[in-house]
Amino acid sequence: MAFVPAPNIVECQILFTLDGQLVENRVNVDALTAVTPTIVADIANVVDNWCIENYLVYLPQEAKYRGVIATDLTVHEGAQYTLVPEGSPEGTISGGAMPNEVTLAIQLKSGSRGRSARGRAFVIALPRSMVDENTVDATHAGHLVAVFNQLKTNLTTEGWALVVVSYITDGAPRSGGPVYFPILSCSTADLIVDSMRSRKPGVGT
Repeated sequence: MAFVPAPNIVECQILFTLDGQLVENRVNVDALTAVTPTIVADIANVVDNWCIENYLVYLPQEAKYRGVIATDLTVHEGAQYTLVPEGSPEGTISGGAMPNEVTLAIQLKSGSRGRSARGRAFVIALPRSMVDENTVDATHAGHLVAVFNQLKTNLTTEGWALVVVSYITDGAPRSGGPVYFPILSCSTADLIVDSMRSRKPGVGT
């Protein structure tokens, strides 16, 4: 797909290694103003702090955090900032991780209906101790939902917005360019594990 400009949007790739496989979460942030290199770096730092202070707390030790790549999507050659954390941050929960492809989907909900107006974030890894056969521990799932709501709050506090960027509607590119849907809340549909096949060693990146 050819590059489609998304003015004011900064995409953040949150990078991890899991069993030797590169895995990531991606989130889009509306700067609510024209993006500058400084804004790109500032957004990367907020996401990095969230990852270390909130996200890693509920991930298994096997999830190794590698940093954030933040990119201005306003133009094809937009500014990019790579943040590599000091040391080797990792998840805090011992006892092993579920296989790479086993995850939990966090729903990112806006105030609008339709698939284009909502997104999902697939948790990087699940601790074995928090999964009973095919069901994620309810308390742990609640913590993960709170973690993504915290990301939304942290970005809002800085004057930005966590958003879904919709490029396509009814199977065709949007004629006026992408539309942004601010995320109002995060949740889970159920406690059944989800799957990300691309995270299996040898399948994805």
